[in-house]
Amino acid sequence: MTTYIGIDLHKRTQTWVALAENGKDILFTKEFPVTPEGVQSGIKLSQQCADKIVVAIEPSCGWMWVVPLLRSCGMEVHISNPRKVKAIADSLQKNDENDATTLAQLVRTGIMHESSEASPETQKLRALIRERVFLVRMRASMKCRLEGVVTRTGRHRIAGSLGTKKGKAALIESGEQEWQRSLDVIADVGKYITQLDHDIACYAKEKIPTLLMTLPGVGAVTAVSLWAEVGDYARFSSPKKVCAFAGLVPTERSSGGVQRLGHITRAGSPILRYVLVEAAMRVRDTEKSSVLYQCYKTVKTTRGAMRARVALARKMLSISWYMVKKNESYQQRFPVEKKTT
Repeated sequence: MTTYIGIDLHKRTQTWVALAENGKDILFTKEFPVTPEGVQSGIKLSQQCADKIVVAIEPSCGWMWVVPLLRSCGMEVHISNPRKVKAIADSLQKNDENDATTLAQLVRTGIMHESSEASPETQKLRALIRERVFLVRMRASMKCRLEGVVTRTGRHRIAGSLGTKKGKAALIESGEQEWQRSLDVIADVGKYITQLDHDIACYAKEKIPTLLMTLPGVGAVTAVSLWAEVGDYARFSSPKKVCAFAGLVPTERSSGGVQRLGHITRAGSPILRYVLVEAAMRVRDTEKSSVLYQCYKTVKTTRGAMRARVALARKMLSISWYMVKKNESYQQRFPVEKKTT
């Protein structure tokens, strides 16, 4: 006998709904605190219902420590893809109990879309990457704020850029405490970013990041970021699918033989798109990257610079898929000219 359990997980509470094998009878509905003791209470109650227990849970809040705890007790755990579980998002009677029941019903019928689960090592690396992105954005925000504060009291008082040594010295000599505090915060955040760059660069010696660094515009941090966010390239059967995972493919609303394409889907990791677009912006018209730059220039002429960067980012991600699949470094290939007769 198999019991199907749906868990609606939140920050402080979790709702468990146990569904019988026939899919009609609800064995129990219980709310527990989101603590190891609360999870253990749910496990004990579930084990009284059946020998085989199949669990469906959304990847939210503390799922990263809850899922291993469930599996350690012999439960079969499936992680849903919230973006594709429309039965929950579009429900007119949305509450914790109904959400958990829906998860249990979906996993029982086998029609639940599941999320891919990264390895613990990849999860740790992603945490490093995301911490760095957060700090870089914080530092940029502080720099913008400092520029605004100085402008408010008279930008003419400080000549040149505030980021140069001369500009910083002028800020300190001004005696303005607010300016000094901003400089101190920017310097402190910069130290943490430097340390994270050092830690991330240690992963650049791995096989896949080493390959990715041969791609124009891709350095150590970018290569490791791509590797961490994409995960296992082998799980994508084509470059189109890895681009869809990154949210770099257009939305589509086609019907009746008429194709309508819109903006990119922006599905998946925003950090993955961010590092790809940043890498695309670093591509220049050099001997090694002239083909990529020409692709960017062609799209820019007709669609504008911003769309051209996104198009180039998608092309670079597709190339990286082939590089990893074939275990080859980047080699520039010029388009074959068609022969005219």
